[in-house]
Amino acid sequence: MCHSQRRSAPPGLKWLCCGADCCSVSDTSRGPGWWDASDKKWYPPETHPFYRASEYAGHGAIPFSPGPSPYPRGTAYSIGPPSLANYGQRIAGWLLDWVILLVPSLALAALTHSIHTHHSSTGASFNVGMPGALISPILIVIYGTVMCGSRRGQTLGMMVAGTRAVRASTGEPIGYPAALGRATFEWLLAVLLFLPWVIDMLFPIWDPRNQTLHDKFSGTVVIQTR
Repeated sequence: MCHSQRRSAPPGLKWLCCGADCCSVSDTSRGPGWWDASDKKWYPPETHPFYRASEYAGHGAIPFSPGPSPYPRGTAYSIGPPSLANYGQRIAGWLLDWVILLVPSLALAALTHSIHTHHSSTGASFNVGMPGALISPILIVIYGTVMCGSRRGQTLGMMVAGTRAVRASTGEPIGYPAALGRATFEWLLAVLLFLPWVIDMLFPIWDPRNQTLHDKFSGTVVIQTR
């Protein structure tokens, strides 16, 4: 759990400590490289997920030195680290993907005669049996793996929302193995442990890097593309 500490700091700064790690935060930008997180606070350059320590690290103040960009020259990202996707963008992309996947999931369940209707004195209800019950999770994992594991790093919902998934350490595409782990971990939280999945979806609200738990599991962050 992170908490503020009263320590000796320049005017306008305060210390935020998470366990044994502390860093200074501010209500306004303090210079080049400072970035604003989802908690509306400004953090020093070295706390950014794309920060790379300069050759002066360990010799007093550490200047902002993002190093060579992981993106091709001439792109919008080649001039510095891109902005992290905000919570609204992440939820919008997720909802769009949910609608996109719902249509083929129901269609395949109907084709395999997996949708069963039950009538009672209180009304009618339906449930999805086998093999349809397996179709949705398989489709979700394959969709997330193929789309986020590609060079674009985007699902269709993320394309509309203007976000993409990249490696937290380098900003490069996450690749198919990480995308598979990311999609599988999110699905397991949703199906096997519903409450942790709710926490997973809410986690970007208070996380400095706007990461979900499945982002942290796969070592990814979601950034803005426009």
